Amino acid sequence: MRAVMQAYSKKREISAQECVTRVCGIKMKKCSRSVVFVSTDDNPVKMSRPMSYLETTTHDSCNIWMTSLTDKYKCRPETPEYEEMSLADFAALCRLVSGPNEGKDVLPLLNQLGFVQRRKNDKPAIIRYYHCSQEKDPEQYYGRLLRLYLPHRSEQELKPQGFQTYQSFYNSGCVRLPCSDHSESVKRVVKRNKDKYEKNSEDIESALEEFEQNRDVVIDEWCNLAPESEVVRLQCDENLPERHSDDENEQENVPDYSRQSDAVTEIRAIREQPAVDPAVVRVMYQNLNQKQACVFYAIRDWCIQRVCGLNPDPFFFYINGGAGTGKSHLIKCIHSEASKILSRLPANAEEADISNPTVLLTSFTGTAAFSINGSTLHSLLKLPRSLNPPIQGLGNQLDEVRSELINAEIIVIDEISMVSKPLFAYVDARLKQIKGTQRPFGGMSVLAVGDFYQLPPVRQSKPLCVYDPEQIDLWQEHFQMITLTEIMRQKDDVAFAEMLNRIRIKEKTDELSQCDRDLLSQAVTAPEECPIEVLHIYATNKNVESHNTDTLKKLHSNIIIITADDFQKDKRTGRMARRDKPFTGGRNDLPDTLNVAEGARVMLTRNLDTLNGLVNGAFGILIKVVRSENDGQIIKLGLRMDNRQSVRNTRSANAASDDLVYIERAEENLKFKGAVRR
Repeated sequence: MRAVMQAYSKKREISAQECVTRVCGIKMKKCSRSVVFVSTDDNPVKMSRPMSYLETTTHDSCNIWMTSLTDKYKCRPETPEYEEMSLADFAALCRLVSGPNEGKDVLPLLNQLGFVQRRKNDKPAIIRYYHCSQEKDPEQYYGRLLRLYLPHRSEQELKPQGFQTYQSFYNSGCVRLPCSDHSESVKRVVKRNKDKYEKNSEDIESALEEFEQNRDVVIDEWCNLAPESEVVRLQCDENLPERHSDDENEQENVPDYSRQSDAVTEIRAIREQPAVDPAVVRVMYQNLNQKQACVFYAIRDWCIQRVCGLNPDPFFFYINGGAGTGKSHLIKCIHSEASKILSRLPANAEEADISNPTVLLTSFTGTAAFSINGSTLHSLLKLPRSLNPPIQGLGNQLDEVRSELINAEIIVIDEISMVSKPLFAYVDARLKQIKGTQRPFGGMSVLAVGDFYQLPPVRQSKPLCVYDPEQIDLWQEHFQMITLTEIMRQKDDVAFAEMLNRIRIKEKTDELSQCDRDLLSQAVTAPEECPIEVLHIYATNKNVESHNTDTLKKLHSNIIIITADDFQKDKRTGRMARRDKPFTGGRNDLPDTLNVAEGARVMLTRNLDTLNGLVNGAFGILIKVVRSENDGQIIKLGLRMDNRQSVRNTRSANAASDDLVYIERAEENLKFKGAVRR
């Protein structure tokens, strides 16, 4: 529902004609006559006077409403011309002006309500009013007729003493108009004025009612109007070949350069945080150790100062620590408390869309982002794949991203060791553009979490902690490091956890102590004794591929080889043609062949849906192989993911009744010029 709401509030499709009209400043519509709406209710909607005026009045003052067209009609000038005017005549034949100098024949209204002028050079205005049914609501129907077409100066004249209803006064009442010497029936006066504006209204209403009752029969009237043409049309319909729904949706087996996946509802780049029981949150806070609590309360105090309007300077903290020191636990605690406090900011309290977050949880990889219920930096900030200078702006996406991050005060970056200097500079520039300020990181506070002894940035880039005179250095200048040392995860095996942290900081040439060697030897198992179904870790991709191929052959006999479809532009025809044999792609391309088997355990190697957990590193089991009914080509793979949350979130998109996630063929450009792999 949030995705639908965002699409309706921020986007709409326009035609080429409307686009040209708006760009050229041409009027979207132009009427030869003005249109006036006349309120005919017993208790009409009123607009209050401006607050600046109300502040100058007393508490018991009744003059709090703006004057309406009906109020000004009752105060029309007391001239013969205006005395016999009905409300419909006043709205159609007169215009309200601001002063007596607006032109000729300008007369003041009574009670100093303004000035009025007859329309002369232009045509009468078109009046609009609420139309009600005479049968369903007769009292409101006759009240509308009297207000519109019977001249009056007060509500009491529409239902005088002795008449209980508008209908009784309409049928049996008599009035004497100011400029008349004799009385006249109300019904006759109303009919005379009504005929000016409602032509054949009863006939039109009856025709519409008859049409609604006989809507299904109207189609057959073509047989009476043009019988010969109808016979020809029916014969043509019979001669048409039968169309199958499968053939209508069949796509050509050649990809286009601009081919996109099936249209889906746009989703937000920010992942919605699941609701957490307050009792669980309280236990999380109580489990913080001393250093974690110091960081937690420092950020909590900053949030309180921010809410109180003290405008503290943004903080830039780097939380360092080895595996098991509670970095992820600290992130969850800080996010929960900071989000609760910052939601009370005056600017955020007045926002219509309260779902916009105040604390952003991000990471470089999809796996790490999903583990903290966050988003990747690239998806959140709309970063390009290539980070080469110059830095590209958001362009037309600026308003959309700015509306998403309008309430953001803190950004948390997990796995900071994998963030390169160019990427960090891009994050700084993007936040400056979104927030509209040149302060570091757009004036937002940054909490970086990670361990530089772990995975470095990809493509041999230097980590942030290493100074590089050729790169923009935002790390050394702004960030303050806080190191977590107490083991929180392996509390039952502290000795083994401490040994791992000692190995973490050793150089490659440093020798291990005998105590550490003895402890490590207890965890060493010969390869042939390891269970074949457990996860194996190798140092190189070559060893990984060899192990996976051998294991697949041992566990499964029905191995299916899926070959990639590579397309290249034919120089003779200029069209994309399928190659008989796929290219040998690079390590970053989609593989040219894929060996699978039903029942085999698989792991995703690409981010498919970060918000729902279909990320690089997610595990599952291949359950179903879906083939095309036309040529038998494999088009989908049905996976049962270990994380069942991703199944619940993507089932509606796949329209599947089972508990599987269906992965379709992906398409990307290869490094070869004009080559596409599917």
